[in-house]
Amino acid sequence: MKSKYIDLFQEADKLLTQKITEDKPVVAAWGLMNAGKSYLLNMLTNQLETEFFRTADRRETAELKRFETDRFTFLDTPGLDANDADDKVANQGAAKADVVLFVHQPQGELEKNELDFLQDLKTSFGKYAEQNIIIVLSKSDKENSDKISLIEQKIGEQCQSLLGFVPRIFQTSGTRYKTGVTEHKDGLKKASHIPDLEQHLNTINFTQISAVKRERQVQALDAILAKLTKAEKQVSKTKAETQQLLVNGFSSFNNTMNSLNNTIASHVSQFNSI
Repeated sequence: MKSKYIDLFQEADKLLTQKITEDKPVVAAWGLMNAGKSYLLNMLTNQLETEFFRTADRRETAELKRFETDRFTFLDTPGLDANDADDKVANQGAAKADVVLFVHQPQGELEKNELDFLQDLKTSFGKYAEQNIIIVLSKSDKENSDKISLIEQKIGEQCQSLLGFVPRIFQTSGTRYKTGVTEHKDGLKKASHIPDLEQHLNTINFTQISAVKRERQVQALDAILAKLTKAEKQVSKTKAETQQLLVNGFSSFNNTMNSLNNTIASHVSQFNSI
């Protein structure tokens, strides 16, 4: 319990001392393993050949990785569901972001852990959530357009039910975009919808970056306070239960001693009557 308190206080201290202002908006890609986060960021940062954000079929990103363009700082996060340490780093990355690109490989609708994260993300962004959460359906070229559109519709319904709004959703294809750029095929670039995502990012109003960060800081501190309050109640409950055990234990001891005293007194009385 002591360690838990220390961790919470350290987390609160980091929040209180962290830098609120950033030179550029931070855009973080978040998603399950192999969702296509790194590939997407390579397209958005024009790292088509050098592949600054490493991509692979196996777990590749195990830490936060940053790349700055003229307008943004892009942040890659580890894929979720690899292990608890990676999940923690991924969530730390999302907490640093002004915008989260929620990357989902469209084999179906959102899974429970993705929905749980979206709910937490909405809480942390507060009133800025609708603008600053963007869902990206990656690898859209792997399925037919009708299936992708149906998945998008279902995800929209999930978000409306859970969040109370539907974030902007983009169906992207990194493969089409890369081929379009390298082979100078504008039709493929357009069909990838990555230029649409870029345009959307450029139209977001970032004049309130500090306000967004402050909102997220306040929400995070409120969450820590709630954890501390819960921990305090648990400590109080444990203390009361321990005290009751002591009382019960001494009660049995006292009864035994009283019985012994009575026995001794009886024997003494009998001895004195002889």
